[in-house]
Amino acid sequence: MHAIDDLVVRPITALGRHEVWRGQCFHAGLLWQGHSGTPAGHRLDVHRPREQAVAASAVLPHTVEFIHPFGPDAVIVVGKHHRPWSGWRTYHTVARCRGGRLRTRTRTMPAWLQVEQFGGSPEAMYFNEPGSRQVYRWNGLWARSLGPEVALPGQMVAAPGALYVVERNCIVPGQENLVRIDLAGRSAERTFPGPRRRLCALLDLPATPWLAVAETWAEQVVLVDRAANRPARTLPAPGGPVALARYGSCLVVLVDEPRRLAFLDPAGDGTPLAEWDLAPLGAAAGHVTALDVDPATGDIYLRSPFHPRVADNVPGVTLVADRDGDTLRRCGGRPGAAAAA
Repeated sequence: MHAIDDLVVRPITALGRHEVWRGQCFHAGLLWQGHSGTPAGHRLDVHRPREQAVAASAVLPHTVEFIHPFGPDAVIVVGKHHRPWSGWRTYHTVARCRGGRLRTRTRTMPAWLQVEQFGGSPEAMYFNEPGSRQVYRWNGLWARSLGPEVALPGQMVAAPGALYVVERNCIVPGQENLVRIDLAGRSAERTFPGPRRRLCALLDLPATPWLAVAETWAEQVVLVDRAANRPARTLPAPGGPVALARYGSCLVVLVDEPRRLAFLDPAGDGTPLAEWDLAPLGAAAGHVTALDVDPATGDIYLRSPFHPRVADNVPGVTLVADRDGDTLRRCGGRPGAAAAA
């Protein structure tokens, strides 16, 4: 176990006391951060790797609830705003940062389409709509339902010829399943025969046959064969996995109790290649909702927004890095220069 003294820990930015959204993404060599409900409105900030200073910023007409990669050099931001005469509307904004300038283009979704998250790519854009139990494909002007009902659809991951969707079934966690929607036949097949014990994160693992899904209350990560739509194997995560990300050829898992990062080889026997102890971070990592990795350096960014049940909650974003780069080497990466202490 890497103790906290073996790690570089650096605060990147503070979040507002009323910031609850998980809007964060590391993509295109930049860290993208959302700030919703600030005195100046909603905004999107861009940070260069390891830097606290904001490299570029843009005010948005909507909350920054989710940020997803959108092609090689852009992100897509999904959020909402209430209009006095037309009620709540959903928006999505495509943002690019070039030459130190953040360029954004915002689209207002139809009033009947109260979407939550994005999945797919610029060529095939998918949005979930929990109220109608549907997933919609968006062509830039209008939305078309994929057809199959998915109860409270959540996170989505595209696969060849298919779209995987977390089916939450109920607002109370612990009754989830995973649904594979066939995009050609518009049929749906559930991955598991019955509800699981809190599926809370879904991640594609390129260069493998698998998707990874965290099953928190079962204290494991399930690897799903994306072609067969069947569980292939499980990786133990004692203490409960709550977030996943790719780390070189490994899977990095944020485990809740005790709070730590476990680095697992998806093809291995489940024994962690390394573990980082995050418990000493205390309230700075008390409510992590987003976990992102800089693939060039192995730096990890933890976003911990406000939560009323977290004692001494300190909303903010923290960088955590392996001081000597040993973990990234174990995971088949080539670490860049270590972050300055």
